Amino acid sequence: MKQKVVIRLSLNGNDQKCRTKAFKIAVSQSGVESAAITGDGKNQLEVVGEVDAAALTSLLRKNLGHADLVSVGPAGGDKKPAAPTPAAATAAAAVVQSQPGSYYYAYPSYQYPVYQVTDSYGQSNCSIM
Repeated sequence: MKQKVVIRLSLNGNDQKCRTKAFKIAVSQSGVESAAITGDGKNQLEVVGEVDAAALTSLLRKNLGHADLVSVGPAGGDKKPAAPTPAAATAAAAVVQSQPGSYYYAYPSYQYPVYQVTDSYGQSNCSIM
């Protein structure tokens, strides 16, 4: 199923190098049919095709810095979709929110060897006592 994915990028003005890099990353993904820079500030990447939106967004974050997934929808023409259900609306709202990177490091648990210390002085072999 073709879908239209819109990703907001952090482009600094007319930074042609970042735009070119974003295009290269977008079209390198399998299933991409077209990519375009849109939006008022020319800071949104619109990709059409059968593409994994989350994987594309994380690749753009890794290579360009800040990237937010704005919308994912069918790639139909000017068709207006039916009224969304409340569950779909909350799912769409959850997609738009950007999660800050949280890092968790799990320390490995070590099992220390147990040594048994015996008291050899417990038995008195002394004839003086």
